[in-house]
Amino acid sequence: MADLSKRQYLKYAGASLAALSLGVGGKLAADGSLQSSVQSTTEVAPAAKPSAEAAPEPILGPAGVGDILDYERDDDGNIEFDWAYLSFETDNGDIDLDDVGVDFETDMYGESLELTVEDSEVYVDLEMDDDGDHVELDIAFRNEYISFEYDDGDVEFESDGQGHQFEDDRRDIEYRGRFLDFEYDEDSQELEIKGAVKLELEMDNGLDFEYADGRIMIDFDETELEYAGEDVLMEWEWGNGSDDEFEARRI
Repeated sequence: MADLSKRQYLKYAGASLAALSLGVGGKLAADGSLQSSVQSTTEVAPAAKPSAEAAPEPILGPAGVGDILDYERDDDGNIEFDWAYLSFETDNGDIDLDDVGVDFETDMYGESLELTVEDSEVYVDLEMDDDGDHVELDIAFRNEYISFEYDDGDVEFESDGQGHQFEDDRRDIEYRGRFLDFEYDEDSQELEIKGAVKLELEMDNGLDFEYADGRIMIDFDETELEYAGEDVLMEWEWGNGSDDEFEARRI
């Protein structure tokens, strides 16, 4: 996934990366401690002063809603909904949502999750499976890029090298960029992006996921989903063997 994402980022950035690779982990010392190639605190000097143009804050919901839209339900309670460019289907608690530049999928109870977002300014490729034992994230906003991978204790982090500060404490990471701030805490299994794009992934006590970028909003909690796109606001709740609850309205 990372190679594809880097090629995608190069298309957005329009220039070669002077990439800063900050690798953490992968091998344990004899005493069991994680050996990191990164100093405990590394100040990353930006190549240029941050742009005076502030990054837009993500929009967390639509301004208003309108008519209720029709959908289909089968004998098992599964939902099938199509409106404009949005397609949404459920299958025994699994969900599959496709919209303009958006692909979001989860399995029942949130044991795995995939999100892809692509538009003129934002690129996101997120995969989580095995209840958080494996997480891959590639995210770009304008010409800022972050890549992160967690694989059962091994951590890899990479940025475009133009951030302001980087800190790592064993497998915990904090990064401050121009438009994107990144944090990962292994003990709590929490991953958070702040700034122009909002992304929160919590895996310690069941899966709790939120995403917003000014164009779309996703709020998913194992068996419940709220989605706001450019044309539709929808809500779904899995019925655990009975009818799923669903409502969609035009924006």
